[in-house]
Amino acid sequence: MSKQATTKKNTISWLADVVKKYLVLLSLFSTLLALPIGFYFNKTITSIKPLISNTILLLAFLTILPSMIQLKTEGLLKSMKKFKEISLSLLYVFAVSSLLAYLIAPTLGDPHIGVGYFAANIVPASSASIGYVLIAGGSIELATILAVLTLILGIPLIPVLLGLYSRSVSVSVPMEPVINSLVEVLVLPLILGQLIRYILIRKKGASYVDKIIKPHLSLATMLSMLALVFVLVLNQAMTIINKPMRALTVIAYQSIVIVVLLLVPLLVSKALKISYEDHQAVVMISVTKNQSVAAAMATAALGPQSALAPALIPIIQPVLIMAYLNAEDWIRRFLKS
Repeated sequence: MSKQATTKKNTISWLADVVKKYLVLLSLFSTLLALPIGFYFNKTITSIKPLISNTILLLAFLTILPSMIQLKTEGLLKSMKKFKEISLSLLYVFAVSSLLAYLIAPTLGDPHIGVGYFAANIVPASSASIGYVLIAGGSIELATILAVLTLILGIPLIPVLLGLYSRSVSVSVPMEPVINSLVEVLVLPLILGQLIRYILIRKKGASYVDKIIKPHLSLATMLSMLALVFVLVLNQAMTIINKPMRALTVIAYQSIVIVVLLLVPLLVSKALKISYEDHQAVVMISVTKNQSVAAAMATAALGPQSALAPALIPIIQPVLIMAYLNAEDWIRRFLKS
């Protein structure tokens, strides 16, 4: 490798580490920057709603694609042996999260925002959530299985769950745009990402994908996510500024949901004697939600105005997850006692 290439690689790695370290602050900065711009240019933004919707879909795709390239599906079938842990994770993702969102979403006032909030809580995690498992010292093998399974099962289950909720609150949610958005931001990135991964592994080797270009892919994901948060908040600026209590309520409700989804699995894992490593894989994949998918889905079905929750949740989700990860020693002792 040339000196110039090495320098470039080190620069990308350094930049990826910096963005990752300050991701919460950068998300907050992106939000604060978008608010005044969205407020003062509201008429212009309103007049280009189709462009905003397409931009959200594009950024959601760009956010998800790099993580799909990193997703290790090789030898997956050989690893599907922890039925108890897999069953619990699927229960948390598609039943417990859905039930909590079902109870909370109608209290947000605007039914369209409620649908967006419900959508934000039924989407699966992305493979980027495996990063949390790595930080926590959890089982990467189990986390990968869970990420793939929740992704695959989410494709048919998400439209069903969203349809059930929307009918219960008398909001017409056309399923065709929902399914189309899932294809665009889940199925296509998964297929394309795995195809790119296969080609790169054949030509460059597995270490090239999993180590050498990992900082590039991580940086691309984080920058796309920050851009997506900016566009989502830009579009929601009038609602957030004119009705700040609604935005704060979304953040408060989601904080409660995340805390519940952290504590309940902890108690269940204790009762069922699940190891610390497997518990962290289950809880991180179950709790963290891919808001890029939720934003794309809500925007496609009801328009950008329904994407308030997917715009705000990326601000609070990593804060609570990192606080939980800082309790690693206590969690280890609790599960072993």
